[in-house]
Amino acid sequence: MEPAKGKMRRTSSNLLLRITDICKVHSVGVAESVGGKPKAYSTEGSSEDGTHLKVHPHQVSDHESCSGSSTARYEEAVVEKLLDAISVLKLAYVKVQQAHVPYDPEKIAAAGENFVSELEDACGLKDLYVSANKWSNPMYQSHVSARIHEHQKLAVDLQADICKKDSELVLLRAELEEVERSNMELKEKIDQRAMRRERKFDIGKGESVDMFIKLFESSSKHIHDFTKLVVGWMKVSGCDLGISKFPIDKSVVYAKKSHKKYGVEAYFARAMLMGTKEEYFSMDFYDHIMSFKDPFDALMEAPNSAFGRFCREKYLVAVPRTMEDSFFGNLDHRAFVERGGHPRTQFYQTFARMARYVWALLTVARYLKPRAEMFFVRTGIQYQKKHMESVPVRLIAEEAKISVGFTVMPGFKIGCTVIRCKVYLSMLDAGGF
Repeated sequence: MEPAKGKMRRTSSNLLLRITDICKVHSVGVAESVGGKPKAYSTEGSSEDGTHLKVHPHQVSDHESCSGSSTARYEEAVVEKLLDAISVLKLAYVKVQQAHVPYDPEKIAAAGENFVSELEDACGLKDLYVSANKWSNPMYQSHVSARIHEHQKLAVDLQADICKKDSELVLLRAELEEVERSNMELKEKIDQRAMRRERKFDIGKGESVDMFIKLFESSSKHIHDFTKLVVGWMKVSGCDLGISKFPIDKSVVYAKKSHKKYGVEAYFARAMLMGTKEEYFSMDFYDHIMSFKDPFDALMEAPNSAFGRFCREKYLVAVPRTMEDSFFGNLDHRAFVERGGHPRTQFYQTFARMARYVWALLTVARYLKPRAEMFFVRTGIQYQKKHMESVPVRLIAEEAKISVGFTVMPGFKIGCTVIRCKVYLSMLDAGGF
């Protein structure tokens, strides 16, 4: 133990000598001007550049290095570095002073930046010393090792949990794909059943008559809807409700002025249902045309199909030039249709919805066995409930005194089955029928 104490005493003495040397004041001053030139002077015989102020690190002998502990050697080295840093700071400060004699702003700025840089380096020794002391402490090392081990264990647990979640995710994704596939299959089945219910016709069987009746009702409804649209446009445009293409007998007495709309509906029913070419009807295209939610999409897909040609021909027949010009102020719709197109307007799309059900009705009528035959009731015929339906529905006590004013919607006969026609009734009088 004695050699070690001697070593520590020698080391402490050396450090004290260096500290004493460093603490000596070195400065540069400015005396009064003699002959117009400043005179520089210094204490302790320092030279102009102050190079003698450099303090060299204390050299530790091999005996001293081997006999001291590692912590003591590290602390001594840090103190040596600190003393060197202080020496450099003193030298840098002397250069700042020298830059003022003579006064040189550029040298002053450069010397100042150098001094600040050396000062920052010296401050770094504190962190180095504190960090070294922590790591040289066995308790701190044990604490850090325990924390590292703890985090490594946590990382392993987290990795295992991630692998478990990944496996669950794979299973859930497979289940989701299976559910989506099942949903698609169910949707296809539902769509197919709905389409079969809506558009399946077993020609020649009894159920086809029931489906034909449903088509008749749908056609009647859409003709009524299109008529309602036309009547609204007529009122706005000031067009007369009396249509010359379908003259109503002048002896017909309307119960209300608004009942003239039934004359317009009768006109469109006759224009759409009569005088159609046989080439427009084929069961080969029936299912495809009826599968579209919007019939206008079918026209866009195949503008020149049998249904497309049927729509163009019926539009040119059912919508007179005078009516179109009154509604739109031009004949652009008609010109577009005549060139083979189908205008994308609300008016024409409503017409297309009506035209599809009429086309379907006439197509099925031609393929039923026996074939469906259309019939109208002449003006003046006595009303009979078996073959006729009053539009609008009205209760009349004396049926013998009422007769048919005109047929609003024609009826059909399929063998012994009769689908009643819709008629507008008019009271008989002396100047009547």
